Amino acid sequence: MLRQGIEKRLSRRVHIRLEAYVLTDQKTYTGQIQNVSKDGFEYLIDSSVTDPDVFRYGQTVEFCFQVPTGEVINMFCTVMWRSNNLPDEKSLTIGMKIAEPSPKFKYLIEPLQIVSVN
Repeated sequence: MLRQGIEKRLSRRVHIRLEAYVLTDQKTYTGQIQNVSKDGFEYLIDSSVTDPDVFRYGQTVEFCFQVPTGEVINMFCTVMWRSNNLPDEKSLTIGMKIAEPSPKFKYLIEPLQIVSVN
């Protein structure tokens, strides 16, 4: 497990499942947002990751996902940590910090923060 740059979270995480895509210079990866806060989220990559340098600490990637209303949200995020998932070691879970928040994303997350019971 590789966890670099672990910081204390300033906002609460809310468990959620949203299909999403992450775009790097080389490839588009499919996966799911596992939990979210106003500052970042955890993303489980379903695609096989064969290049060990993909999703390195500090790398900026683009995220794209669709909210239940049908709107598509694109944001740039910074990789804060990554963890290989056993047993295959080819899938990853990555922690992302939102570098450029979308106004649509802020509108989505605010109600979740209020309704969550965590």
